Amino acid sequence: MGGCESAVIGSPLRRLLQNPFKILAEVGLRPMHRFLDVGCGKGFLTFPAASVVGEKGMVYAVDVSEEYLEIVMSRAAALGLGNVKVLKTAGEDLEGVPNHVIDRAAYLFSLHHIGDIRKSLETLRSKLVDDGLVYILDPIGSRLLGHGTSPSHVLSILEETGYKVTGFTKGLLFWKALAKPV
Repeated sequence: MGGCESAVIGSPLRRLLQNPFKILAEVGLRPMHRFLDVGCGKGFLTFPAASVVGEKGMVYAVDVSEEYLEIVMSRAAALGLGNVKVLKTAGEDLEGVPNHVIDRAAYLFSLHHIGDIRKSLETLRSKLVDDGLVYILDPIGSRLLGHGTSPSHVLSILEETGYKVTGFTKGLLFWKALAKPV
């Protein structure tokens, strides 16, 4: 991760712009759910999700950055959270995440870092339960010097890989979608 992006990910001001509990409510996360945070970074969604799902739920925090995963592991241990499982795996592979157990998943500003978006969404589909949901929030690549994704391209991939888009919003710099497997 570059210095600028890393600074944004760890900034306390981020919570003023993005309320993680609001995002988790939007995706319908509840107690006892199993949540997958794809590209978890420093745990912006991971720790609020652990609070929502409670002791009987589980949060799978996945990333390829050992630095970020060490931060998440240390914080989970310090907080005594037994419901956070940290996995070093690419978004295309999701190794270590069991099939057909994930109730809710999120790509929060991480989809554009994944080399093969189609493979990632196909793999995720095999991890979701039948009534599971995936939430995507990503920069619009054409508006941020290519640092992001094309919403129309990703929406097409979602439909081609067996999802139904149930919500979509496109803002000035970012877009978000909610989709379920069909």
